[in-house]
Amino acid sequence: MQLPENGRVLYQKYKKFQKISIVLLLAAAISFVFLHNWLLMVAFVVLDFFLETKTYVCPHCGKKLDCRRKLQEDTTCPGCQKYLFKGL
Repeated sequence: MQLPENGRVLYQKYKKFQKISIVLLLAAAISFVFLHNWLLMVAFVVLDFFLETKTYVCPHCGKKLDCRRKLQEDTTCPGCQKYLFKGL
C-alpha cells in the first residue's frame, strides 16, 4: 500500500530527525570524553531533547512519541492507536 503524500513527507521527516538525534548524542559523548567539555555536552543533549519534543508528536492526538522506536509505514500511535503515516 502506498502512503499518501503527507504521510510520506512525515515519515521522511521522522527518519531524518532520528539520524540527527544519533549524531547529536554521539557529539555529546565525544565532547565529554575526549574534549572534557561538559558544557558542550549539556548543550548537545538539550538540543537533542528540544528537537525530540518538538518533532516527535502524533499528528492525530498530539501525544509525544518515543523517537528511538522503530518507525515503519504501519506504525501506530500508542495513545490513540491510529496509523501515524497512513491516515493523513
